Amino acid sequence: MPSRRLVVHGVLLLLLVVTASPVALGPRGSSSTPGLKAAIPSPTPSPSATPPPVEATPDGPAPLTLDMAVGQMMAASFGGTAITAGLRHLILDEKVGTVLIFRDNFTDAAGLARLTAQLQAMGREAGLPAPLLVAVDEEGGRVMRVTDGVAGLPSELELGRRGPQAVRNAVAATASGLHALGIQLDLAPVADLRTNPADAVIGDRSFGGDPTLVGPLVAAAVNGLHDGGVGATLKHFPGLGGAAGDPHAAIPTDGESLNQWLATQARTFKAGIDAGVDAVMTTAVVVPGLDPSGTPALFSKTIVTGLLRQRLKFQGVIVTDGLGMGGITTLYGLPEATIAAVRAGNDLVLLNSVDAAYQASAIEAVKRQVRSGGIEMDQIQLSAGRVIALRARWPQWAPSVMDVSATTPSIDLALTRR
Repeated sequence: MPSRRLVVHGVLLLLLVVTASPVALGPRGSSSTPGLKAAIPSPTPSPSATPPPVEATPDGPAPLTLDMAVGQMMAASFGGTAITAGLRHLILDEKVGTVLIFRDNFTDAAGLARLTAQLQAMGREAGLPAPLLVAVDEEGGRVMRVTDGVAGLPSELELGRRGPQAVRNAVAATASGLHALGIQLDLAPVADLRTNPADAVIGDRSFGGDPTLVGPLVAAAVNGLHDGGVGATLKHFPGLGGAAGDPHAAIPTDGESLNQWLATQARTFKAGIDAGVDAVMTTAVVVPGLDPSGTPALFSKTIVTGLLRQRLKFQGVIVTDGLGMGGITTLYGLPEATIAAVRAGNDLVLLNSVDAAYQASAIEAVKRQVRSGGIEMDQIQLSAGRVIALRARWPQWAPSVMDVSATTPSIDLALTRR
């Protein structure tokens, strides 16, 4: 097995080749969960000398600096339709390599195309090691951030009734529109099984409750996104469809045992992984059957690294759900939550705040942890390498605003009507 150092160098060397080649078109107190607060460690505020980076080898590029490596692991958000001074600081100074777009960040397709082009120009100005990653939630149904310039999608529940090939075709049409507008990563498809009839969070966002039927539909959605030139993200690992509660308000709990999970929810995620999904999103749900400590999945190394990375053998980018969700913010500050997410093994953190200074404080908190030895620099390099490799795989085509009117593909309207 190659050493971690060689893996880092291999990823970075590949990126030099990819980024030097021509670019082809192609969710914004005390806990009721036992042991929850104790499960997330506080940052260690005693910085020491910055640890030396992993040594460069004669046949590989030097590793990333601490600032650049940590920046590649962060996804920023901002408010309004114009790039703010705070966002400029996050990209140019903190070296943030991903921006999550919400519906209030643009007014129409032309505005979104201009925005993504401006973000890419800023990423080049910052000297990022790969094109800046622009991500969006475009599931279909009630979760559609982009409705102008792309083919609309019905909910997964409705679309899934038409079968895997219809899912693939419809998702590909939507992805093609996203790609033309400068979006490289969709935070979809939803891979949760809806096993709790009282669930109101997932509902029709899921393809259903039978893993035998849902698995192929999830794989088809992944393939459809790829067909359209956009990366795919499975969510919400390890599964929200059987949980009681909404993580946007409070940390929910799921009573599944490990064996139950392996026989049900794990199968849909594995189907997406086997289809070549680029990223998997972890979420804040407590599943004592998977981690008896009661640590929410997003912050649990047992779940993030032990189950997703090792047991399901996922080698891509592990991305957090938004750390701005009420279930998290009512319990922890953004710096503490960011540190805990990185320690658990997440590669990309959705900071999910419009406060640039608050986002910067979380980034700096991670750097202090690395300097003090609380987080290993090797881990940071590996995570940054995975994120950069994803961005090199789906480089952005800088869209022409004049072409926006032609970005909606010709598709079967009956298939996509909501």
